[in-house]
Amino acid sequence: MSTSLSYLQIVLSLCLLFCFSLPFCVKSDELQILLNLKSALNKSSTPNVLDSWEAANSVCSFNGITCNAEGSVKKIELSSQKLRGVLPLDSICQLQSLDKLSLGYNLLYGAITKDLSNCVKLQYLDLGNNLFTGSFPDISALSELQYLHLNGSGFSGTFPWKSLENMTNLVVLSLGDNPFDRTPFPDEILKLKKLNWLYLANCSIEGKIPPAIGDLTDLIDLELQDNYLSGEIPVEIGKLHKLWQLELYRNLLTGKLPVGFRNLTNLEYFDASENDLEGDISEVGYLSNLVSLQLFENQFTGEVPAELGEFKKLVNLSLYTNMLTGPLPQKIGSWAEFDFIDVSQNFLTGPIPPDMCKKGTMRGLFMLQNRFTGEIPATYASCTTLKWFSVSNNSLSGTVPTGIWGLPKVTMIDISLNQFEGPITSDIKNAKAIDKLLADHNMLSGKIPQEIWELKSLSILNLGHNGLSGSIF
Repeated sequence: MSTSLSYLQIVLSLCLLFCFSLPFCVKSDELQILLNLKSALNKSSTPNVLDSWEAANSVCSFNGITCNAEGSVKKIELSSQKLRGVLPLDSICQLQSLDKLSLGYNLLYGAITKDLSNCVKLQYLDLGNNLFTGSFPDISALSELQYLHLNGSGFSGTFPWKSLENMTNLVVLSLGDNPFDRTPFPDEILKLKKLNWLYLANCSIEGKIPPAIGDLTDLIDLELQDNYLSGEIPVEIGKLHKLWQLELYRNLLTGKLPVGFRNLTNLEYFDASENDLEGDISEVGYLSNLVSLQLFENQFTGEVPAELGEFKKLVNLSLYTNMLTGPLPQKIGSWAEFDFIDVSQNFLTGPIPPDMCKKGTMRGLFMLQNRFTGEIPATYASCTTLKWFSVSNNSLSGTVPTGIWGLPKVTMIDISLNQFEGPITSDIKNAKAIDKLLADHNMLSGKIPQEIWELKSLSILNLGHNGLSGSIF
C-alpha cells in the first residue's frame, strides 16, 4: 500500500512540476522560434531592426513583437523593414497565440508553404508587396481572419478562392496585382457581407461583374481595375451607398452608367476610364462629393453636367477622348485646390472656364482638339503653379495674356492651330523650365524675342505659319 502511495505521489509531483514549468517551456519555444525567424531574415538592409532579438532578452521586448497578458507572442509587426529571406512558416505557425502577422512591403521571397494553414488564430495577415513565387496555398483553416493583404507579391497559378468561404468576418481583402490564372468573378467573395475594402485590381478577373456585388453594402472601397471584365456595370452597384472609391478602369466594360448610379453620394474617387462605355454622364451630376472623376477613353456623348460647376471638392477631371458636346460649366474647378483638367479630343464648345487656378494650385490644363471659342482668360497669366498648358486645335482668338509666356514652372505651352494674334512677349525669359513651345498656325505678329535664346531647357519649338519676324538663330 505504501509503495503504491509513494508511486502516486511521484506521479503527482511530476505532473505539478510539468504544469508549473509549462509557461517557461512555451516561452523558451517561442524564443527559439523568433531566433529562427531572425536567422532566416538576417539579410535585412534596415540596420538595427532585429538587433533586440537576442536570447538574453525577453521576447516581449523584441522590436516588432507584442505579447498578450500571459507573455505569449500575439503580434509580429515588421512591415516596411526591407527584410530579405524565406519565411519559416513551419515554425512561425507554432506560435499558438499569434493573431497578427504583418510582413508587407519587404523583400521576402520563395514560396508560401501549406504550413501557413497552421496559424489558425490569425485575424490579420499581411504578406503584400513582397517577391514571393509560386501559387498561394489553401488557408481554409484560417476562419478567424479579418484582414488579408496579399497584393503585389508575385503569386501565380490558381488562387484558392474556396478558402474564403470560411472567412465570414473578413473586412479587408486585398489580392490585386498578382498574375493569377484567369477566372470569373469568384462567388465566394459575394458571401463576405462584412467587407468594406475589396482590392482585386490586375489579378486576371474576367467575365461580368455579378449583380450580387450590390449585396456587399458595407463596401467603402471597390477596386476592379486592370482586369478583363466585360458587359455592363450592374445596376445593383447603386446599392453600395457607402462607397468612397470605385475603380473600374482598363477593362472591357460596355453600356451606359446605370440608372441609380446617382445614389453613390459618398463617392469621392471614380475612375471608369479606358473601357467602351457609352451614353451620357448625367448620373455623375448627382455625385457632389467627387474629388476625382476619370472617364477618359470611352464613347460617352452628351453634355458635361452643369452640376460639376458646383462640386466643392473636385480637383481632378479627365474626360478626354470621348464624344462630349456643349460647354464646360464656367465655375468648374473654382471651389477647391484644383489640380488638373483634361477634356481633350471631344466636341466641346464655348469659353474656357476662368477660375480653375483660383486657389493657385493648378498644374495641368489640357483642352486640345475641341471647338472652344473666345480668349484665354487672363487669370491663367498669374497661375504660377501651371506646368502644362495645351489648348491647341480649337477656335480660340485674341491676344495671349501677358504672363502666360513667362510662367515659371511651365514645361509645355501648346496654343497651335487657333486664331491667336499679337506678340510673343519678352517675359518668356522667365519660363526657365519650358521644354516644348508650340504656337504654329496662328496669326501672331511682331518680332520673335531674342530671350528665347536664354531658354536652356527648350527642346521643341514651332512658331511657323504666323506673321512673326526675326530669327531665333
